[in-house]
Amino acid sequence: MAVDLQSKEQFVEILRESSEKLVVVDFYSQTCPPCRVMDQALTELARQYPTVGFYKVDIHRLTEVAAQCRITATPTLQFYRNGRSVNEFRGGSRKAIVDAIEAGLSADSGSGEARSAFGVVGHSDVTRLVHKTQSECLNQDDDHPLENVFSEGDSVLASDVDEQMVLHVAFSQAIKLHSIMLKAPADRAPKTIRIFANRTDIGFDDAESTPATQEIEMTEAMYESGGVVNLRYVRFQNVDSLSIFVADNLAGDDVTAISQIAFIGTPLDSANMSGISKSEDGHAH
Repeated sequence: MAVDLQSKEQFVEILRESSEKLVVVDFYSQTCPPCRVMDQALTELARQYPTVGFYKVDIHRLTEVAAQCRITATPTLQFYRNGRSVNEFRGGSRKAIVDAIEAGLSADSGSGEARSAFGVVGHSDVTRLVHKTQSECLNQDDDHPLENVFSEGDSVLASDVDEQMVLHVAFSQAIKLHSIMLKAPADRAPKTIRIFANRTDIGFDDAESTPATQEIEMTEAMYESGGVVNLRYVRFQNVDSLSIFVADNLAGDDVTAISQIAFIGTPLDSANMSGISKSEDGHAH
């Protein structure tokens, strides 16, 4: 959730913090109904963008800060990078907020260049939107669970009684999914993968008999070149969950292992944030 600043000194400190990451400041008033809707939106976005700093300023408590930032209406969002405001708008839809955050993050990753993730230009890494507590893996080794694949590191997801696994992956909001990226130990890397969009009821029998949204045959060369596989984009335009069936592995081993999975695409504006949208002047205080 957004941190409510209590002093001018704290505001100065977050300006210093903006030299290291994008900072979003919500200028609000206790008497402003749209501000409560904005606060809820930022609480959700703070979970989705853990590398972004989210803060709030009560304009009636920190009047000097509000005056210095030229705040004339609430809610007003200001986006800070390297100690200066790089974007601002009053009110705004969830999509406008997300677009501004994505633009700020893209600027961080490379000045003037199109955003990209794992070499896929025009899309971002949306793995941050995975709802981990609602995701699971059937036939996982409990010592090597699913959560290991959602970040880089030495840990792996491994199968248990045989080489097959079914991964049920839930997202916290709908996405347009362009590609997936797989890293795996060479001797236990997945080979045949069947992906089912918006299906959370897939078991092992269903995974083999039900038509998949897309089936992929991984090769050693594909892993060596980065493990990125482009999907049939038109089939993955509104995805809130995936079931991924791993049928076998390249070595024909009894254990399949995955080091990392990343999802590459674009978040959709799935939440109804119309309560935030106001006139150009916002909600005057």
